[in-house]
Amino acid sequence: MITKQELVEGIRFAGKRAAAAGANAKDWDHQLGHQWTTRDAFSHLAATAGGAAGLYPLLDAGALSGIGASRIAEGNAAAITNLKDKSKDEILAAIVEGQNASADFVATLDEADLNKVVKLGGYEMEKGEIVAQIWIHHAIAHAYEASARWPIT
Repeated sequence: MITKQELVEGIRFAGKRAAAAGANAKDWDHQLGHQWTTRDAFSHLAATAGGAAGLYPLLDAGALSGIGASRIAEGNAAAITNLKDKSKDEILAAIVEGQNASADFVATLDEADLNKVVKLGGYEMEKGEIVAQIWIHHAIAHAYEASARWPIT
């Protein structure tokens, strides 16, 4: 079980690492193994980084369980499009700022509430673990995928 302090520190760390990975990604037009480019993936992170305050209250309500992958994909596409005119530096700054805002929000939460088990789609786990999945693991996974260009040929 992750503690509130671990969550706060992990969310801040993930934002810094994602921005660092983005800063080192030279080709933002690189096509990834799916429909996104490197720029799209970092834009997605920028768009979602500050969302903890909006999503967390929905975990108890069960409102997220019926959304579906196609609706999530539509929302992601719209968020990426909204950032198309932002520079690389603006996108990376938005990732750090958003992650810090989410960490600040998590710092206000009750530890007992973070330990409450909820269902979210196929997940049944503590709310704190769901927050870790979205604001730590998700940020690092997308940043790694979008920036990993092995120089070995």
